[in-house]
Amino acid sequence: MKSVFSIIAPMICASVLLLSPVAHAEKYMLYTEELPPYSFKGGDKRGAAIDIASALFERSGLDYEVKITPWKRAYVTVENTPNTCLFPAQRNQEREASFHWVSPLYISQTAFYGLETDGLVIRTLNDAKGLKIGSYNGSAAAEYLQGWGHDVKTVAHDKQNIMKLSRNRVDLWASDTLSAAYQAKKHNTVLQRKLVYFSTLRALACSLDIPKAIVDKLQAELGSMYGDGTIDKIMADYRK
Repeated sequence: MKSVFSIIAPMICASVLLLSPVAHAEKYMLYTEELPPYSFKGGDKRGAAIDIASALFERSGLDYEVKITPWKRAYVTVENTPNTCLFPAQRNQEREASFHWVSPLYISQTAFYGLETDGLVIRTLNDAKGLKIGSYNGSAAAEYLQGWGHDVKTVAHDKQNIMKLSRNRVDLWASDTLSAAYQAKKHNTVLQRKLVYFSTLRALACSLDIPKAIVDKLQAELGSMYGDGTIDKIMADYRK
């Protein structure tokens, strides 16, 4: 006659396998938009933000996939879909309760840009009042300006704004400083930085169903990436 243990042992083993991290490993979908040089759609380089997020998940031992999609669609998807994250999201008070945050992936600065020949002198935010300012959908920097009563014209992709500025369809372009430098070089356009007016934490914003232990693990690994110089090295590669 078989012992009780010999009968239940296989059941116990099966249960352990079902509950093990390997068997229940989750795949996290990471959403970002096309925003050179932070994220590229195709080409030799992935982008600074994608490189940082990818290194973070790989070093944390978590399975992931990066998807590039329009920002507003990505934002709504992560708000309503389990095991998803959005990056590089601008972290602010209005968004704080909607996600679990791992930050900062990096810290960005936003400035007003114009053309050298425009004659505009912008020393304060008030100096930009009454001017048409170009930005893009979902930008926290644009929301900030709109909150102060500025006339902000948004487009689907930030890269469209340098063309609008060159054609005098907007008076100023409110852009991340690294993005502006990249687009100016690509389009052979000389920009004049008028005023750096906004600094923000760029973060990984994750759906609220993701366990706190996973979020804490990612946050700890991000700290290690700052400590060993990984973040600085990635960002330097895209400032060249």
